[in-house]
Formats: sequence, C-alpha cells, structure tokens
Amino acid sequence: MKNLSVLVLLAVSLGFAACGDLDKPKHLKAIAKMEKSLDSMHKVLEDNRLDTLAGIRIAANSILTRLKTYYDVDTLDMELGMKMSKFRNIRKAIDPEEGEEGEEGGEREEEREHEGIGHRTIGSGFSIVRRGLEAESIALNTLRKDIENGNGRRDKYVEYIKFEQDKVRQLQLLLKTYVDHKNKTIKDFNEIYSELNAFSLEQMKKKKS
Repeated sequence: MKNLSVLVLLAVSLGFAACGDLDKPKHLKAIAKMEKSLDSMHKVLEDNRLDTLAGIRIAANSILTRLKTYYDVDTLDMELGMKMSKFRNIRKAIDPEEGEEGEEGGEREEEREHEGIGHRTIGSGFSIVRRGLEAESIALNTLRKDIENGNGRRDKYVEYIKFEQDKVRQLQLLLKTYVDHKNKTIKDFNEIYSELNAFSLEQMKKKKS
C-alpha cells in the first residue's frame, strides 16, 4: 500500500511537471510580450528626455532675477503676478533635485517617493521611470530563465506572470504621467517666456537709463 501511495504521488508530480512543460511556450510568449512593451517604453522615455533643461532653467532664472531686481512697484499687477507665479512653478518643475540622476537618492528620495510623479521635478520623474523600467527588465529576465529551466514552483508560474503584467501596466501609467507633466511644463514655459522676457528687459532698461 505504501509503495502504491508513493507511485500515485510520483504520477501526480509528473503530471504537474508535464502540464508545466506544455504551458512553457505560453509563459515565454507572455514574457516576450512584456519585454517588447518595456523596449517600447524605453524608447518613449528616451524620446522625452529633456536635454534642454539646463538652458530653460537659466532662462527662467534670468527673467525672475531681472524682475526682482528692476521691477520695484509697490503694487504688483494681478495679471503679471499670476504669470510670475506660474513661471516660478515652471522653474520648480525644472530645478534639479537630489537623486534625480539615478543615484540612490538617500533618505530624502525615499521619503518623497509617495508624492507622485506629477509633483516631482522633470529630471526626478525621468529617473523614477527609468529605474522602474530597468528593475522590471531584470525581473522579467530572471523569470524567463526560471521558466526555461523549470526552476522554482512551476505551479506558481501563472501567478508570477500576472504579477509582472500588473507591474508593466503600472509602469505604462507612470510613463504617461511623466510625459504629460513634461509636455505641460514646456507648453506653459513657451506660452509665458517671450512676454515675461521682454517685460523684464524693458524694466532693466528703464532702471538703468
């Protein structure tokens, strides 16, 4: 009887293994699809890298410095005040932030992780998405190798794949939020820059004349 029980357990185990082997192509296909999505997200992220941040930051700081130095009326025009406030928000969005270039970031980075990417600087948002994509690429590579070699709990492969699919969807949303935030910031900058720049230069000229 004992030998029969052992044989039954062995047969069941072999059955599960066989099912796992049969599902392997499906699992690998799902992983390949996710890896393709990551490749596409990497491209979108690189296409939306703001290499001109330094130039925009300098331009914004120059305008605000001129206005602070040469525009000294007691009562600030409401419309101008609103535009200056909006411009300060733009500068805040493009200012450098500790850890935004992909370093550990320290305690400050961990403490602010809950803030949401739309409230971070553009550089910081870029790094958050990039680190997420890199981490997911490693996770998928590890899972693919495990499935190819039949390592670990085969009966958990479906669960593992679903978990990674959820992470990929979260990264897609995170990337969209970053791109929207970047585009809005640049749009706002372009709408205000020419007018405020001309106004600040005019105030400087008046003050020096």
